[in-house]
Amino acid sequence: MQKFIALWQHRYRKYTHLLKVYLHFLKVYFKIILLKIRFLGKRKVVAIVLTQQFGDIVAGEPISRQIRAQHPEDYILWIVKPIFKELLTNNPNLDGIIEEFCANQRRLLINSGIFDVLYNLQFRNNSYCSICDTYVENPVADAKNITIRNYYFQGNLLMVQQKIAGMPTDDLAPNLFVTEAHRTKVNSLQLPDKYLVVHCQSAQNSRNWDSTKWETLINYLLEKTDYHIVEIGLSSDLRISDKRYINLCGKLNLLETGEVIRRAKLFIGIDSGPAHLANAVGTYGVIMIGKLEDFVNHIPYSGKYKSGENALILRNTEGPSAEIPVDDVIKALHQHNLIPFSHQLS
Repeated sequence: MQKFIALWQHRYRKYTHLLKVYLHFLKVYFKIILLKIRFLGKRKVVAIVLTQQFGDIVAGEPISRQIRAQHPEDYILWIVKPIFKELLTNNPNLDGIIEEFCANQRRLLINSGIFDVLYNLQFRNNSYCSICDTYVENPVADAKNITIRNYYFQGNLLMVQQKIAGMPTDDLAPNLFVTEAHRTKVNSLQLPDKYLVVHCQSAQNSRNWDSTKWETLINYLLEKTDYHIVEIGLSSDLRISDKRYINLCGKLNLLETGEVIRRAKLFIGIDSGPAHLANAVGTYGVIMIGKLEDFVNHIPYSGKYKSGENALILRNTEGPSAEIPVDDVIKALHQHNLIPFSHQLS
């Protein structure tokens, strides 16, 4: 009986989900039909497909400028997961945003032919709905032999997107569209004038230092400088009781986090979404990057993080960034005079 109940619960969830997929698809489809009727053929409907990860979306912001330059009078939409919508809401190069319900809904939209021009920048590996058991292919990327296995051999994240879209591979720094509301929220936090931001955890464990390393580094910075340390991210497992340590994990949205980083003297973190925020807001970054699959000396960033003008990349070419020693970070901070210390290393 338990197996029978479990089977029908699974079927109920699946078929309810599928019904919602088609309802969401039809809602967007007919909305675009109405747009086309209103435009009377004078404007094309252009879609950009990049639904996740949020670092990829921040890195890819310049492509919206390039696509707008290619389609100055057309109606440009960006398909994105609802959780990342805020990154695009105030982008002046977009006319609208389509919130993705699931990858299968996106597949239906792409295959419907409703868009006059489509820039699909999403790889197959992060285009899967487990409930629908459906992948979304990207034949354009496949035809250009750009896959999840080789994309960093093609350049940074923006350059990969530009190549898939057929855009010029210009090295453009990303923008972040912070509003007065975001600045007001950060003002309400009453942060100190002098602080550093750290980001300690990503969704990929191989990139993460363990908490002991972060605690060692942060305690060293608290002891040897007069800066406050602000931790950002979704959650924290650090045990630091110093009054100059401020834990903002889970308390801010993405653009508020970007504004906190913008006001910081320095950003120290792993290669993850907040590092892209730091690049976009122009805060100097110390970024730890390790070997990733077959990628050894890859650089995810464009602009001044790519050139090294506004970032110091600490690499582990033999393994993951999780294995980078704390002493390497401390020595780099001293050697590059990134912040004033109360003493210098002997």
